[in-house]
Amino acid sequence: MYCSRRRALQLLGASAVTTSTAGCLNSGSLDEYALIADELDLSSVGRPYLKPDLTEIEAVTRVDFSAEMKAQYVSELFDQGSVTIKQWPLVGRDEWGRETKPYPTFCQRNNSFYHVRIADERRLEREGWHFAVERTDETPPDDATIETRPFDLSTQDERVLDAALDAVYAGNDGFLGDPEFDELQTVEFHHGLDPDASDLIPSAPFDFVEVNEAYFRPVTEQRRVQVPKWTYTVTEITQSRSEFDEYARTEIVEHDLRSSGLSESARSVIDDAISEDPRRYEEGAPPSDGLSEVLEALNIASDLEPIDSYEDRVDFRNVVAEYQDTIYRFDLIVTP
Repeated sequence: MYCSRRRALQLLGASAVTTSTAGCLNSGSLDEYALIADELDLSSVGRPYLKPDLTEIEAVTRVDFSAEMKAQYVSELFDQGSVTIKQWPLVGRDEWGRETKPYPTFCQRNNSFYHVRIADERRLEREGWHFAVERTDETPPDDATIETRPFDLSTQDERVLDAALDAVYAGNDGFLGDPEFDELQTVEFHHGLDPDASDLIPSAPFDFVEVNEAYFRPVTEQRRVQVPKWTYTVTEITQSRSEFDEYARTEIVEHDLRSSGLSESARSVIDDAISEDPRRYEEGAPPSDGLSEVLEALNIASDLEPIDSYEDRVDFRNVVAEYQDTIYRFDLIVTP
């Protein structure tokens, strides 16, 4: 017998009268597994699935590719039908446990709708220059060279320095609070940046950067890193908006829970997840038979590891399924 969050809360509410918790077999905390659902309106397919302009997508680098570089790649994609790019994810991706997973991605060009797909995906190792800054509490000596805003640097180097400063406090508001990371957060000179044209490489022409009354030391080093590389293809769908919406819905909706033969306990898990308050089903480890059955139906179970193998929270995002004539987007959050 499984224990839904609704049932558990009923039992906890009754604890003022009795200490009995019969009917709830999971002894872990309620929020170790959380299945969250929200309705998805696909009557007119838009973001994040439809990208009106591919050049608006950001590269997976701290310094984005230039507009000219992106436009050149997009032209090649539509002229040749395919393009190979490093570090630029034209197909959207969601968190999927320890990895990410692509989701259906479409775009518009010259009044037509297109389906963008990944034809090949790999990771390459490359060595290149990296630039970073690290905060220091020491006062610079009198003879130190200190860079302040506005920076007297080339456009490329200013972008790199700004990105390095932002990286130190990634996740915080400006320069408030403590740094998010203990490790050095570097900015890679990717294939869209030219280290030979940079005054920051191999060493910066200043000893410190002063920003908001804080001092930072520049650091340059060569690192070997893994770089994602994708080959994309593009296929024209239609110029009709209604035909596109119909096509996109069939690609986005991955599962039909109406015809999956779910047990009563599994349906109860889904009913809790889609209920308007709180649109969330929770239970402790190990997952109940009902939850396990739902995760099998949503194709999450095969990639879900035992909870004690995770050190930090992991998410399985954006599983789209139809249930009771409504389309829902399901997320599983695992909190060890």
